[in-house]
Parts: sequence; structure tokens; C-alpha cells
Amino acid sequence: MKILFTGGGTMGPVTPLLSIVESLRLHNEKSEFVWIGTPNGPEANVIKNYDIPFFDLPVARLPRYVSVEWLMLPYNLLVAFIKAARIVYKEKPDLIASAGGYTSVPVVIVGRILRIPVWIHQQDVLPILTNKICAPFANLITVAFEKSLGDFPKNKTELVGNPVRGSLFSGKEENAVKLFGLNADKLTVLVLGGGSGSKWINDAMLEIGEDITSVANVIHITGVGKRNSALNDFADYTAVEFLSNEMKDVLAVADLVVGRGGMGMITELSALSKPSILIPLPNSPQKYNVDILGDAVVVFDQSRSVNDLKYTILELLEDNEERFRLSSKIKKILKTNISEELIILLKRLVK
Repeated sequence: MKILFTGGGTMGPVTPLLSIVESLRLHNEKSEFVWIGTPNGPEANVIKNYDIPFFDLPVARLPRYVSVEWLMLPYNLLVAFIKAARIVYKEKPDLIASAGGYTSVPVVIVGRILRIPVWIHQQDVLPILTNKICAPFANLITVAFEKSLGDFPKNKTELVGNPVRGSLFSGKEENAVKLFGLNADKLTVLVLGGGSGSKWINDAMLEIGEDITSVANVIHITGVGKRNSALNDFADYTAVEFLSNEMKDVLAVADLVVGRGGMGMITELSALSKPSILIPLPNSPQKYNVDILGDAVVVFDQSRSVNDLKYTILELLEDNEERFRLSSKIKKILKTNISEELIILLKRLVK
């Protein structure tokens, strides 16, 4: 089976699909993979680390704000369709798989024209625009939450949960301690701003990071091109732009995670039972994601002051019982061990 995966721009549409790659390789399945992503997203290096051929398409989108992209949309869309058609025709995949992202639209439509089966996965509670556009062209749609079932055609939509990469469970605390020189006498806080990095979180940590390090190590992933070197002036504070293979070790050592509300991260936090403070991106599907988690996470609204965030982090670091409660709760939120179940569905689709 040859699968063409498509999606990128952030790691959100990427991580659930990589779980399929890892599961097929683990069981020595005879499968080939190809990936179509974005020219400048964070996914390219990750995909290449998996030894998967990577192609990119121009991003054809219509921003909500006035932008030159409005003028470029027809051209970018035409180029994206032509390039997608060339790649799909040359690679001749047995299946096209997408979990969203702007590059998925031309690839999925071309795939349907060429009568290639299409699988779409909806992670977020609120259906994303690209999945809504692609849904009529899909043969199978899977969703992470029961609430999403009504957003897509019933005859081809199934509730499965959200898959997580098996390699995530091989992380070792000692590797992270050695790599980042962590203080063994302190707890460790992992700060994430999503695949493309969060300016708000980065700015907040520049203001409160030193206070957090009075009681904890901090590992802060800022996003590519968004690291402020002043962050590394704090004792027991490590700021890096991006991590790939080391991410599993960093998650293993983290006693508390502070980040956005993307489903990729929520899925990994649930699988690893990590107590978390989530700061959903305003006016985005992330709000719906964190709302459905209930009291399994601490939700922080970024309209509040940065000092409030500092005290929220410090209080949770001091409260062992609450961290344990959060850890137990988030574990039950989402079904994540589903890669093999999905592979069975995909094999049926290809036959």
C-alpha cells in the first residue's frame, strides 16, 4: 500500500498521520509513503527525519484580514492544483490521507478526480474549513470526538478518537536531564506555543520566566525564528526554537505543560497523562477543544494578566495533589491508542 499524506503549516495536521507511518513500519507492513506539505512550515524537517519523500505546494488561502494573498489566491490555487496533479499522477498512491491544512484541498480533489480513495481525519471539536471543503471528495471521514459526528455525512463518518505516535512512549527523563542540564532538585515545566510558535506565550515567558525558574526548570519551545536569546540568560531555563526526536524525552521529564489548545498537543498530553495549563488561541477552534476537556486541564484566558499566569503556574507546581488529579483526568478524555484500528479501516478502503 502506498499512502500519500498531505498537510502542514503547523504540526497539528501532521502528528496524527505520522502515527500511521510508525504503526505500519513497526509491524513491517509493506508500505510506501509520500508527503505533500507547505514550503515554509515546520513539518518538512520532521517528515524528512522519517525518511519520507517530501513535496511542497504553494499555500492558497483567503485570510480574514486585508492581505496581498487575496490578489495572489487565484494564481496560487492554480499552481497548487497543477503541481498536486503532477505529483499524484507520478506517485500513483493507493490512498490519500489528510488531517487538514491548506495543501490538502488541491491534493484531495485531484485524488478524487483520479479515483484514488481519500481518508480525512477531523481532530478538532469544531470542523476546520479545509476538512469541510474536502469532505464531499472523501471516501472515509474519521473524528476524534462524538460531538463532531453531526458535522459530516453519516454514511462515511466514524468516531475513532485521535491517534498518537507510538514513539512518544519511548521517551526517557534521563535523556532530557542530560541534554538540557536540568537541575534534578527541581520540577520541570515545558512551555509550548504550538507548531508555529505563540508570540503571546513567548512574550509572557520573557516577563515571568525568571520567577518560574526560582522553583522549576523551564524548557521553552518558542517556534522557528521566534527565540529571544535573553530567555537563556535565566538560570535553569532553556529556550529552543524547535525539537524533533528529542520531544519524547522532553515530554517524559515534564511535570507540568503550559501551551496552546491544538488537538495534536492535547492528544499527546492525554496519552502521557500530563497535567497542563492550556491557553487557547483567541477566536480559534482551540477554544472548543479545551472546553470539551472540562476540569481535566487548567484553562487560562490570555486576556488575563501575565502575572496571573505566573501565579497559576507557581500554585500548580506547589500542589502535588492537584497535578495528580489533572494527570488522572486527562488520561480518560480521549481514545489515543487507535493506529491499528485506523489501519484496518484504511486497508478496507483501498481494496
